[in-house]
Amino acid sequence: MTDLAFHALAAKVHAAATAADLSFIFCNETHALAPYRQAALVGFFGARRTRLAGHSGLADVDANSPYALWLADVANHLRPQLDALPAAARVMAVGPALLPPALAAAWADWLPDHVWVLSLAGPDGRSRAALFLGRDTPWPADFDAGAPEYLLLQAALLYGHAWWAMTQRRRSIGTLASSLWARKSVRWALAAVPLLLLVPVREYALIPAEVVSNRSQVISSLREGVVKRMVVKPNTPVKAGETLAELDDSTLYNRLAVAQASLASARMDLLQASQRAIETQTAKAELSLADGKLRERQVDVEALQREIGQLAIKAPSDGVFVYTDPNDWAGRPVQTGERVGLLADPAVLGLQAWAPVNEAVNLKPGAPMTFFMRVAPLAPVDARLDYAGYQVIEAPNGIASYLLRGTLVGDAGEARIGLRGTARVSGDWTLLGYLMFRRPLAAAREWCGC
Repeated sequence: MTDLAFHALAAKVHAAATAADLSFIFCNETHALAPYRQAALVGFFGARRTRLAGHSGLADVDANSPYALWLADVANHLRPQLDALPAAARVMAVGPALLPPALAAAWADWLPDHVWVLSLAGPDGRSRAALFLGRDTPWPADFDAGAPEYLLLQAALLYGHAWWAMTQRRRSIGTLASSLWARKSVRWALAAVPLLLLVPVREYALIPAEVVSNRSQVISSLREGVVKRMVVKPNTPVKAGETLAELDDSTLYNRLAVAQASLASARMDLLQASQRAIETQTAKAELSLADGKLRERQVDVEALQREIGQLAIKAPSDGVFVYTDPNDWAGRPVQTGERVGLLADPAVLGLQAWAPVNEAVNLKPGAPMTFFMRVAPLAPVDARLDYAGYQVIEAPNGIASYLLRGTLVGDAGEARIGLRGTARVSGDWTLLGYLMFRRPLAAAREWCGC
């Protein structure tokens, strides 16, 4: 029955997918081979320090608890003795007598009197972990092949190989470096690295950009009101004088109707005053007053008619009307002079780009630019930098950047207003090594403050 339990345990170890699964099996399933009260697995992780990796009865352990820290110190103290154990019997009995006084004083608080430690070693014989098995009854003094505890020797070998395969690299960095250095091609490549760092290249920066028109004018509202509807769809070519948007006209038409009625009444009063002025001398004064009221009503009507004429926002010239979604403007109140959109000339295309502060390699006017559109990445367009803003602003992607404006040079290809992509701004000639280590050097200088 014990052999069957060992084979079942070996099958579980083989099926484990992670180191956490192995530590749970080591601490809990080993009880099927030999009874114990508590089990703890301490792993030796090299530079990552020794720490508690598993414990019986717990699905997760706290490696920073006082018990875990004390047990890690005990494992570190016993590690030389565990490495010296013979390969056939990687089990040793431990107790307070094998520990320094500082560790031995806490033994009774954490562990029972009788403890075996299984050294889980890899193929090189070095201990990769230590499995503490503690119980209240003594462990056997010798390893009888018929005793259940004898299978712990076999389990130690099985556990050690499984833990090494799961947690350690099969080839060390030094072994890998030695095998690579033995190849002549690798040595030649390493010898050519310094020469490659001296290759002259042009400094450059890749920044987000958008196609815009370099000849555009702002379309704004001529009066205060509410947008009734946008007549022209976004990015639509328009002619001079064509209506782009309309403001709500219900209030003005009501006021115009009232003003026209008042104008008709003033004309009637003027006619009656003219007839009375023929009969009596005193009616001539009323004639002047009626004529003044008529002129006042005419001025009101003409003013309202001019305001109604301003309800239609028209294009001052030919171009493309650029703005956002029409549904965003319907019913939106606007102030006098508020921007509604842009009237852009599609024949004069340019670039609007945002250079992050860390990528401002060449912001001089005339710097060469290359624009790679997202819709046509294999058909770049040449451009020229016109100017760069001196003040840092927030780009659409939320990064502090300088605003750049450029002009497309030569054939624009598939470029049109609104297309986005990446612009390459070329700078001065420099060395490849400087280009590669520019950012690390800047980060190191910022970190050290020199």
